[in-house]
Amino acid sequence: MDFKAATDVLTSAPSMTLGRIAGAFGKDTHTITRARMEGENARRPPAQWQSGVAQLARDHAKELREYADELEKLATLMERQ
Repeated sequence: MDFKAATDVLTSAPSMTLGRIAGAFGKDTHTITRARMEGENARRPPAQWQSGVAQLARDHAKELREYADELEKLATLMERQ
């Protein structure tokens, strides 16, 4: 999987943006956008992008699980009323 494909997978998830990916790497969003490109205007992906993208995915999955837990608690409260 290349950098573009990996970031495509990440940004398909709710609330995951190129800005968030850029922040995780300490880069500008424009730099990440260009790293996803092909051709003469493309930039290299950030160093160690594979492990960084994997960590972002794990962190986002944890956040989504926590969000799901909160929604389940809210649903339970609403059912009791």
